[in-house]
Amino acid sequence: MRVGEADVLALLTGPDARDVLDLALNTAGVAVTDHRVHAVQHRPGDGVTVGYRVWVSAGDADADDRVAEEYMLVSSTAGRDVPDDSPGVVRLDGPDGRLLVWRHPQDPALPALGTACVPATVEPLVPGEGPVTDLVLVGYRPLRRAVLRVERGDTTAYVKVLRPAGRGGAPDVLHRHCLLAAAGAPVPRVLASSADGLVVLERAPGIPLVDAVGADDAEGLELADLLAVLDALPDAVVDLPPRPAWSQRAKDYASAVAASGRWGDRATALGAAVRERSAVVDLGPVVATHGDFHEGQLTVRRVAGRWRVAGLLDVDTVGPGHRVDDLACLVAHALALGPAGAVVAERWENQAREVVDPAALGVRTAGVLLSLVAGAVHATGSAVSVEGLLDAAEARLDP
Repeated sequence: MRVGEADVLALLTGPDARDVLDLALNTAGVAVTDHRVHAVQHRPGDGVTVGYRVWVSAGDADADDRVAEEYMLVSSTAGRDVPDDSPGVVRLDGPDGRLLVWRHPQDPALPALGTACVPATVEPLVPGEGPVTDLVLVGYRPLRRAVLRVERGDTTAYVKVLRPAGRGGAPDVLHRHCLLAAAGAPVPRVLASSADGLVVLERAPGIPLVDAVGADDAEGLELADLLAVLDALPDAVVDLPPRPAWSQRAKDYASAVAASGRWGDRATALGAAVRERSAVVDLGPVVATHGDFHEGQLTVRRVAGRWRVAGLLDVDTVGPGHRVDDLACLVAHALALGPAGAVVAERWENQAREVVDPAALGVRTAGVLLSLVAGAVHATGSAVSVEGLLDAAEARLDP
């Protein structure tokens, strides 16, 4: 973890964050009257980003007393994705390094986010009749990506907001979509794109797999059905640039948990065990992988009374890797659903042990669970507690 990240995390989630917000907003002639931490994202080695609900009033004594709500973000990112001339960004230099502050949706690494967040400007990119009637931000990782659901007439589309270039940027993701679509993989069709980083996708058929899990434990959907989706990935995926599996960043995730101030010893021990045991288990050959394969990335529909895969989502992570890592991701995310996912987690885990080395599956599942712990320490209302995730990870490292 980069020196100072724990201190930055404490600053941005503590009472002194008010001073940071005041300094930034004073440049616009407004004053903070109150603030609340809304979301925390910690990427070890690449900084901390915190989103706030902020209430402001005009700093002018002659102004009235009206208070407006803003959404502000403060980031200690290394800034490699942030151009120096990014509009609307305030840079603050301090003992722990540089902080970037901006108002949503002026994300300095996602120049198209403002376009996507306004019905009138996103409308020309979305098929359908009439105006946009609903626009919902369903996911946002500051400086990385955002996803919005757009309703226009009878059409529902999803708008991905990505960086305009580079790894994980719009051209990179478009290439992966085209590669998989040409091979017949069930990925959503690309409806439109723009040079500044927008990718518009059709709605995948069926319902989210997580809904089927909640309805009846995804009755009839066996691991073999999910393996068929992975088997359909084209061989050319192996030639894409590799990216680390979740377990390969176990040390970073352990550091992120430790920086939160709790569970550090357990997370550190887990991270060390995942690294050590990954070096001695049989991970299997390098094959085409999804890279983030779980119930949130699949849609399903009923066929002859059984659930069957209908769509594969978020192919940004597709590339070369080990099959065991896709299966470990699947099992870990099912476990993270808590009681709602217990039945399918057990079913798929038992079936996966027949497909890949059981010891490798256990180690890599523990690694994915550790990554989920790193996110859960800042989350509220999770289906399973941090302790529950740690317990599940440790259980899979028992001999």
